[in-house]
Amino acid sequence: MLGGGGRALLAFVGGCLLASWLPSLPGMPALLALAALAGVGCAFRRTRLAAVFLLGALWFLTAAQWQIDSQWPARLANETRTVTGTVVGLPQRHEQTVRFVLSVDENPTDTALPDRIRVSWYRPFRRVEPGSRWRMALRLKPPAGRDNPDGFDYERYLLARRIGATGSVRGRPELVADDPGERWLDRQRQRLSDIIQSETVDRDVGALKRALGVADRSAMPPELSMRLRQTGTAHLLAISGLHIGMVAGLAGLLAGWLAAPLSLVAGRLDRRRVGVIFGLLAALGYAGLAGFTLPTQRALIMLGVVAAALLFRRAVPPGRALLLALLAVLVFDPLSPLSLGFWLSFAAVAVLVFAFAWRPSGPGQWVSGLLRAQMVLLIGLLPLNVGLFGQFVPGAFLANLVAIPLVGLVVLPSLLIDLATMLLGWPASPLAVPADIGLRFLLALLEGLQNLGGTHVAMTAAAAWAIPLAALGAAWLIAPPGWPARGLGVVLLLPLVWPAVEGLGEDELEAWFLDVGNGLAVLVRTADEALLYDTGPGDGEGSDAISGILPGVLRTVRLDGVDRVVISHEHRGHSGGLASVAGEGVAVQAATGQLGAPCAAGRSWRSGRWRFRFLHPSTALPDLGGNSSCVLHVSGPGGGLLLTGGIDADVEARLVAEWGGPAADVLQLPSGGHREGGSRAFVEAVSPGTAIASVARHDRFGRVHAETRERLEAGGVSLVTTGRCGAIRIRLAPGASPSIQSMATLAPRFWKPRAGCP
Repeated sequence: MLGGGGRALLAFVGGCLLASWLPSLPGMPALLALAALAGVGCAFRRTRLAAVFLLGALWFLTAAQWQIDSQWPARLANETRTVTGTVVGLPQRHEQTVRFVLSVDENPTDTALPDRIRVSWYRPFRRVEPGSRWRMALRLKPPAGRDNPDGFDYERYLLARRIGATGSVRGRPELVADDPGERWLDRQRQRLSDIIQSETVDRDVGALKRALGVADRSAMPPELSMRLRQTGTAHLLAISGLHIGMVAGLAGLLAGWLAAPLSLVAGRLDRRRVGVIFGLLAALGYAGLAGFTLPTQRALIMLGVVAAALLFRRAVPPGRALLLALLAVLVFDPLSPLSLGFWLSFAAVAVLVFAFAWRPSGPGQWVSGLLRAQMVLLIGLLPLNVGLFGQFVPGAFLANLVAIPLVGLVVLPSLLIDLATMLLGWPASPLAVPADIGLRFLLALLEGLQNLGGTHVAMTAAAAWAIPLAALGAAWLIAPPGWPARGLGVVLLLPLVWPAVEGLGEDELEAWFLDVGNGLAVLVRTADEALLYDTGPGDGEGSDAISGILPGVLRTVRLDGVDRVVISHEHRGHSGGLASVAGEGVAVQAATGQLGAPCAAGRSWRSGRWRFRFLHPSTALPDLGGNSSCVLHVSGPGGGLLLTGGIDADVEARLVAEWGGPAADVLQLPSGGHREGGSRAFVEAVSPGTAIASVARHDRFGRVHAETRERLEAGGVSLVTTGRCGAIRIRLAPGASPSIQSMATLAPRFWKPRAGCP
């Protein structure tokens, strides 16, 4: 049982964690008022615990408000400033672009500059080293990311790492200083990473060794990352408590064994204390190689608590050690709950503590213990895996039974010996060979499991309230023997693993305007089929935005794929993702017929009671670029939707003359709302209630153009953009006005802009 101090710690931690899920921040004046209220509450015994809970929430909220207030302001988006700063961490190289974090020097003449900027440099003229100081002109933008159903939240990622702006290099940067002693640890990590990759024949094995050795995942191929996720072994690459504990344990055992002869000479020498000290030092060194990431910080704190207890011969319950580690991490970095790895890291340890802390284990039971631990983790982490990542990975049970001991007992010791020889400048040791052999065996095993099928099940995202309910159900299932009514745990899991999804009736239509940045992708579905109009930006060969966005959207609406793809025209912002969505059984139609069957004006088909009809281009027209776009009109019992691609006023006039507009409730503004589109006559003829522009937030071309906005306002048309509101969902149904919602309100979080979003 927790004493008074333990309850206070738990209250503070609980306040911090719950505050991270708030949809909005109260603002500094409200925070000051709440702080005064908490101070008064601490003076009285009956309200002290509630006041400590409030203080925990205020600790997080104040840090979040401070960080958001220090971000590069939206009014200065796309302005270019000259910035001087130091490269921190390891630069990430992808094809011809290098990305790194720049710690900005103090600049009293420009208070708007944030402390940390994530920089993208296309085709750098020289290598970017950790610790080097640069003076460079940067086009700066506030932190922003695409916001789609069940998608990666890049803005949250930047906020958790206290990055206040993103910038792209303009002109030719100047190297101010390149002192080898600056950020020495990061330089050594970079050197080790380069040596590993250059000396490893197999690219995938080299990428795994870099991730396990120095926490550098920049060389990880997408296919390998996907294989690790789908077999439930991705956690092995995050240097965390598992790795830190293994390194500390092995170093401690080795040190204790070597100290045994010394105990014959020095009777007071305690082998256990020697092992604890050397194990702690080894863990500290390994955490340094990993860059002292959040999981390693948590592991070091927990290890330090246990080590102190062993050195001073004091018993510390595992739950109390976990609570102290959690408190220390939150005090050091209040924004850490914004990292998904934070929740997985602490949840995994909490599940094991809850399941095994009071279960004594006898000698020789490590095999059965490993089996139980994997089953407990599979059930205990189910709420996070399904609720946050949209997946259930039954194959993780078998994969981790082999992967954990293989990595911990073979790969990791061998790899650390290899890293030590690199640091000392010695020749490669034969003891480094098992790391390569073990990783090749692991990759073959994971490939075999993946080919078996059924190791990974994509799950539909459930309601937010289902996650804590499922967490309670999972805890009920993995509770100690004798726990009553275990079947209740299964019942509590049902809303998570079998969420209710609103289906479409025969008379209804749903369209998702996806947030793909500067480009267009619209998923239109009826009860019978799903159509993707345009595929967003990309190179047309698989490097694109839609491949990371569409799977999450399909899981949300419970679709296995799309039946038809329409490419409005061949601009890369519209056709760039075709290679990722065109597959067997998918009909492709395009303007010129080079990418698919031609979408000639007048051709139509029906899906249920909805009619899909192409209005443009005519077969007699040559290729006119955006003015040859496939214009698609969808009409039915619930209203109409008009998708225009990239046309301008000339084609709009032709549409008005030949088709009378045509009338539609929702209009897609051509090319994100450029100046030449959305003419007054066209808007009046279509007479939409809502116009939607697919454009990046802080678009450097200033779209939607001011003149286009004025024409929409004059016509009484409301404007919604994906850049501000994220993905936009349209539902058309008979007898009701069009339902328009956006991710800003479907999944509200305090870092998302919501002004003017439906």
